Amino acid sequence: MKQLSLVLAAVFVVIAILYWTGHFYPAGVHVKHGIVSVILALLCLVWYRFQSASTAR
Repeated sequence: MKQLSLVLAAVFVVIAILYWTGHFYPAGVHVKHGIVSVILALLCLVWYRFQSASTAR
């Protein structure tokens, strides 16, 4: 599951770049969608951090 969270974070960053450059939809640049994609990428990195925490005490 740790690898999944990193892959999803990378995918969301790529999607955000595509939204900001206008390549995702022919209608133009979607800034709000890009911001949401970056937020989702950050949440995936938080998910990765929680999974990498040590459970042994």
